[in-house]
Amino acid sequence: MKTLFIMRHGQAEPRAASDSERTLTQRGEADVHQMITSLTDELVGLEHVWTSPYRRARQTAAIVNEVLDRGAEPVLTDLLVPEAGVEPLCEQIQTCQESSLMLVSHMPLVGELLHYLTGAEPGRYSMGTSSVACVAVDVVAAGLGQLRWLHHREG
Repeated sequence: MKTLFIMRHGQAEPRAASDSERTLTQRGEADVHQMITSLTDELVGLEHVWTSPYRRARQTAAIVNEVLDRGAEPVLTDLLVPEAGVEPLCEQIQTCQESSLMLVSHMPLVGELLHYLTGAEPGRYSMGTSSVACVAVDVVAAGLGQLRWLHHREG
């Protein structure tokens, strides 16, 4: 059984030289900090954090590590960029040894992944900035995951 924590990055500035360079706003940093602090008990035993290489996702993953006092660096992977495909990501998750994994990414990927894993119709679950979903899976494939919870930032 794997426990996947699917997190959308915090609120980011609207523009930068490129989409990949957009940084978190002060509110985005605060929202991520508050969210992870509120989930500390649920995240005990988190083995790895994978993140998109985009700046706002890397910043979000760094806050996760800081709040949870994790020493391990997040794993950067292009499998978590916004336009990445769900199936290659799921194949990689299935083959990894970790049983507890946080994925820090973007829309539309986080929404697509949540719906794919749970078998829910597209649009059923929303993933606002700083949202975190917990999905339990025995096999990382379409419709085989169970949504344990989904938390959104306050305000």
